[in-house]
Amino acid sequence: MKRLLCCLLVLITTLCVLPIRSYAAAGDREVMYFNDGSYTTVEIISQGGRASGSVTGNKVSTHYDSDGNIKWKAVLTGSFTYTGSSASCTSASVGVTIYDSAWYAISKSASKNGNTAYGWITMGRKVSGVTVAKVSADMTLSCDSNGNLS
Repeated sequence: MKRLLCCLLVLITTLCVLPIRSYAAAGDREVMYFNDGSYTTVEIISQGGRASGSVTGNKVSTHYDSDGNIKWKAVLTGSFTYTGSSASCTSASVGVTIYDSAWYAISKSASKNGNTAYGWITMGRKVSGVTVAKVSADMTLSCDSNGNLS
């Protein structure tokens, strides 16, 4: 009976955190809202000068609860070279910072192809040792031939 109740709780909670809509806000910041009131912001942060022919940047996904408290942050870091006529991704990595101990990283990976860095992460939240919510973030970071990140 306890097992059935736990499974039912997991199913209900998982359905509550499915995204209901996303929209682009001012600038390069995007926000995705979930049914339970939590939300994830996504933004690009450039780290290097473009005059050198190389640039490094981050795409940052930050997850908040319905009260605006940060729960975790995932960062895709991509390094790129560009020549004015082409661009290439030279490295890609994903890191996670957890601010609430109920959350944990289920999986994370990164890859690169052409002028794009890719990152995938799935986060889980446990209550009484049972995973009751999962949130996934698929991130891409691209560089154009002039060193502009998108």
